[in-house]
Amino acid sequence: DHRRKGALKRDIESLRERNGALGIIVAALRTACELEASDILHQLRDDEDLEVIAKSIGHTAKLTSVSDSRSFEGDLSNLLGKPGTVPTGETRHFGLTSLLSFAPEGDDVPQRAHTPTKSWTSVTQDAELVGHLMGLYFCWLHLFYTLFSRECFLHDMACGRTKYCSTLLFNSLLAFACSYTDRPIVRSDRLDADTAGDYFFAEARRLLNEDDRSTMTTVQALAIMALREASCGRASSGFHYSGRCLRMALDLGLHLSSDPRISQLSTTEMEVRKITFWGCFVFDTAWSFCVCKIPQIPRAAITIQQPTIVEPLENKPWKPYIDQDGSDQDNLEQPCHTHRFMQKFSALTEIVNDTLYMFYAPRERFTSKRLLGFYGRYTRWFQALPECLQLKDKPSAQLLCLHMYHHTVVLQLFRPFLKADLLDSNVRPRDICTQSAEGISSLLNTYRELYGLRCSCPIIMHIVMTASTIHLLNLPSPSASASLAQGISDLRVMSTNHSFARRCLRIIKTLGVKWEIELPETVQEASIAARAETLPPSPISLGATLCSSSSTDSKRTPIQCRQSMTDMHLPFADLRPVSVQPTTEDLLWSPFPDQIMPMPTSPPDANGGMEITSMLDLTSCDWDQYSHDGFRMVKGKDPILWQDNMVDPWATV
Repeated sequence: DHRRKGALKRDIESLRERNGALGIIVAALRTACELEASDILHQLRDDEDLEVIAKSIGHTAKLTSVSDSRSFEGDLSNLLGKPGTVPTGETRHFGLTSLLSFAPEGDDVPQRAHTPTKSWTSVTQDAELVGHLMGLYFCWLHLFYTLFSRECFLHDMACGRTKYCSTLLFNSLLAFACSYTDRPIVRSDRLDADTAGDYFFAEARRLLNEDDRSTMTTVQALAIMALREASCGRASSGFHYSGRCLRMALDLGLHLSSDPRISQLSTTEMEVRKITFWGCFVFDTAWSFCVCKIPQIPRAAITIQQPTIVEPLENKPWKPYIDQDGSDQDNLEQPCHTHRFMQKFSALTEIVNDTLYMFYAPRERFTSKRLLGFYGRYTRWFQALPECLQLKDKPSAQLLCLHMYHHTVVLQLFRPFLKADLLDSNVRPRDICTQSAEGISSLLNTYRELYGLRCSCPIIMHIVMTASTIHLLNLPSPSASASLAQGISDLRVMSTNHSFARRCLRIIKTLGVKWEIELPETVQEASIAARAETLPPSPISLGATLCSSSSTDSKRTPIQCRQSMTDMHLPFADLRPVSVQPTTEDLLWSPFPDQIMPMPTSPPDANGGMEITSMLDLTSCDWDQYSHDGFRMVKGKDPILWQDNMVDPWATV
């Protein structure tokens, strides 16, 4: 009996320990970020002992308290984790392994004090023109991409101080704003609208080359310069400025929170840092979404809080500012809700950021359940919008852009799966894409009726092009035909101030020709006009390989095209690419066939690459595996979705 009781006690104690370990693991999975939760799941799948996993979780949780103890090790850890301040007054964040916080940039670096200035630009002394351009910028771009505090900027500009306003930021702002005006004086060539803002941009570039040290105003200016280059159709140059912007933001530690009790920053500067970082994060993620690339900073690396909502600032009025006579439309006046808008836009951007990392830097198995999980996050975001950000009779321009962007990211989430249906779900990818495209067209109609498209936000071009790919697939549906024709017309209007719109027109035309679709007459007229306004292709392709093609060699692969243009006597000319079965083309769909979307539906090989064939685990046409992951191929073959040897539309733009 005693032995039985002893064994029973041991069993009870073992169960308690096991339940305690399970409780720790479950609690950690509930509260951990996605990256930490993924590590725990990998440990569980590797059949590691539960107590070992629980102890590792508990050890990680206790690290902070251990480092806070009064010891040499704790002091060193605290010192290494603190941001440093350089002689210019800017903060820098140095990682725990760098040791640079002990010796920031020293006296040998010339200091840049926030000295007063009398003139913010050398391009013009016309105060009326400058005021007009600033009115256009703050009306049409600032509330969507809030990259800096308007109040702090205007205060320092009026006082001649350079803490929150600089000549670089000022000229960058005016350079972009020039695209919203028809005044010939802002153009380097009075007859060419594409040259609007060139003088201001050249001045901004000169100032940047003279002094490119990390400051908040330089971060803000680089973001605006990137937006301007993208709008002008120079994607490669824009991506370069965008990269510098985010790297400089990381250098300043803008993505990290700071304890106000020990921070040397003022309350105002802390709020400006929040606004600047989240504005740059939103911009970078939207840019990465448009060009099909990995965002430069993952959501899990961000600890800084959202900007504080100040009711007097939220209730400031917004109304359209018209270029022709510089007048306002009082009947459309409404509260701007700047920071509420920014908070919800940032929350949506966090989901988009996770989606992009899932598509282009996958770490986990991709299944239909995970796809529906992201769809659920987008749906919950939309349902949680406060009343002031819901669509009403006359929504603001930035609010319409936000809702169109939401439709676009949902469309892009499902577009690769147009050939598939989801098992055990009533959600059909093609239906979702069609509904999203129709929603975009409806909102664009409202935007056009209220505000016109002459002063539209640059991202609208990509939104219209994305919706047009679905409208093309749904032809000859009358509604799709009407929406496509209107979209083409809208892109032509936007091409006046956004050169990239002409490239979007040529892409739509190229897809229609390849898919042998009889385009509406309006689309054909727009295509003819686009050819007359030829724009050289950018060196960077939006998720596709640039390779010239013609009617005689449209079936040639990009590798064959490149070989025909290179010297075959180069050292690697005799190498041949490894042949891979093109089975993945039967799974995912994209209007741009060279667009890489490495979504793993099986765990990636530890020793292999992340190419899509290995990650789909379908090199032998294992359709059972595809069904196991929650997908099934659509019955019947759409002639467009299943078209072979599709030409790369980016090659002809």
